[in-house]
Amino acid sequence: MATVSFDKDFVVKDKESIKRIHQDLASPRQITVKKRDYKAENKRGVQLLKQQLSNLKIC
Repeated sequence: MATVSFDKDFVVKDKESIKRIHQDLASPRQITVKKRDYKAENKRGVQLLKQQLSNLKIC
């Protein structure tokens, strides 16, 4: 990860690119975040770990 802030100026001269930037800023993408069941995921993870450990052969 960068430890220094990024500060650089960009110059856009193409009219089509400027138009697209304005359109993108006017209508941002909608992001949906799925709800997660952490207890069920944890339970499943423990179950898989037990399964993996039971498959190991102990000498």
